[in-house]
Amino acid sequence: MNPFDFFDHIYCIHLPTRGVGSPATEQRLSLIEAEFKRMGINERVQYIHATPPPKGFTMSNMRRAPRGEFGVNLSQIKAVVHAISDGAKHPLFFEDDVIFHQNAHELLETSLKDLPKDWDILYMGGHPTGPIFDPQATKFSDTLAKVGKFSFADSYAFNEGRLIQFFDGWCNDITHKDAMYDFILGQYAKRRNAYCTYPLLCNQRPDKSQISGKYDDKSSIVARAWTHHIGDKDAAPEHKSIAMKWRKENPSKWNILRQRRKQGHM
Repeated sequence: MNPFDFFDHIYCIHLPTRGVGSPATEQRLSLIEAEFKRMGINERVQYIHATPPPKGFTMSNMRRAPRGEFGVNLSQIKAVVHAISDGAKHPLFFEDDVIFHQNAHELLETSLKDLPKDWDILYMGGHPTGPIFDPQATKFSDTLAKVGKFSFADSYAFNEGRLIQFFDGWCNDITHKDAMYDFILGQYAKRRNAYCTYPLLCNQRPDKSQISGKYDDKSSIVARAWTHHIGDKDAAPEHKSIAMKWRKENPSKWNILRQRRKQGHM
């Protein structure tokens, strides 16, 4: 049995980079299709995107690129609405730039066995966020971390009955400051019973950001955040090695972080 069968509906937020059918879009689509095929779920995935806001669009409560950030919001929440309409009990959402762990099936199977029945949201990628003296991740089992405030929305699932709950909250939060989708989702995680597969089931493929338009490799940010929050002892080896290298190369920045840490478990 494929452990992904636990999720009754799977959605991929696929954002055409330069229009439907463009070479860049087709390449991005072929890469994510290859990943889904490797997981044995390609035929189950529904691809969804919203029409992006027009050029020149702006909103005062986005952080750096209102058109891209609000466009992501629209596509993500459109997928949530589709899941509500489909009557999804355990919907799973991916962005179209994820790369799966080499042992993804084994990791997911164990994670689902360890997952408490009262979970609200399960992340499969991303990282805890916030000051390191207020850790937002603790080890729950060998393949799960209990998390609070979280960043990224490249791979996550909701438990039964939580979709409308999240959608109601999104409608309230979209007019607030820093209303990027992953921020809204991360605040939901902080308020609810949230978990993340750890080691991570998914990572973002380094590529041109569809928000900033610049090449974006988030591997260092993810590794450092996990190591700082979950602690050196429980950090995945690949994360810890990156974090240790960064600390060695940036002693002054690391000393500042250490001085700010009033409590924690590093």
